[in-house]
Amino acid sequence: MVSKNYGQIIIGYGLLSIGLTLLLLFIQTSGIFWLILGTVSLIVAIWIIKKERKDRNTFFQSDPGQTDNF
Repeated sequence: MVSKNYGQIIIGYGLLSIGLTLLLLFIQTSGIFWLILGTVSLIVAIWIIKKERKDRNTFFQSDPGQTDNF
């Protein structure tokens, strides 16, 4: 059974996109507010993506004493 949490994937990459957009807005306007918001959203996006990948890897690892019945 394959299970992925698509909600976390969508939120993570969406925040990554928003963070990059806010950092580009900072470059254009030199507003410190955009730098702070962009940095926070990038950090949260990276944390969510790493968490989802770790959860997915631990889900697919089999127990050492269990044999695969395929």
